[in-house]
Amino acid sequence: MDTPTEQRPDVPKMKFTPGDYMFLTFMAVVVIAVIWIGVLAHEEASKTEGAKRNGEQLVAWLTEAGTQRANPDYSVGACAAGGKAPEAVPAVAAQAASAPEDAASTAEAAPAAPAKEAAKGPNTWGACMAQMFSLPAFKDMKNPFFEERPQFVAACVPSDSTLTGAMVVEKLVPTPVGSSIPFVASQLVDTDLIDAKLQLRVSVCDKGSYAIKIAEFEF
Repeated sequence: MDTPTEQRPDVPKMKFTPGDYMFLTFMAVVVIAVIWIGVLAHEEASKTEGAKRNGEQLVAWLTEAGTQRANPDYSVGACAAGGKAPEAVPAVAAQAASAPEDAASTAEAAPAAPAKEAAKGPNTWGACMAQMFSLPAFKDMKNPFFEERPQFVAACVPSDSTLTGAMVVEKLVPTPVGSSIPFVASQLVDTDLIDAKLQLRVSVCDKGSYAIKIAEFEF
């Protein structure tokens, strides 16, 4: 005798409702937004790291220069240390002082010899920076946020977005013994003399224009 086969009820096929489609669309948008925010955050972090590398490169060069720039034959002349050289005496004046009186008319008739170029005064930070950025190590340096040469500013100001990626070079002047602060910091400006040893501090401005300290060193 044959056993009757049990009949299973048909399972209704699942159908997506408009609400399901809206939910899936919303989730897709959320995933894309999260990925996009992650990409942007990575790019901003990379730019900040690029600005830090600029500061580290500047510190490394200036630190090395600080150990060599007192040498008479230092190659980067605008960054060399030392005081003002004695002014040269013009050749014509020296000859007139030593020549006999009866040869005065001959000296006057002769063409004047060119005077030696007067020695310039001590080097300044502006001149040093101009020559420094013409060197291979710096001529291609760019602010990663704006793809232009980094600017040197007095301070990083969070309310000023134009300072992103900028550099701050400060000179640190020691205070008298017993003072509550060890030194006073101020911006190293173009007209500042660099003929003597300087204690410097370099910082860079991050994506929010907040200061990131790189190093303090002797130049």
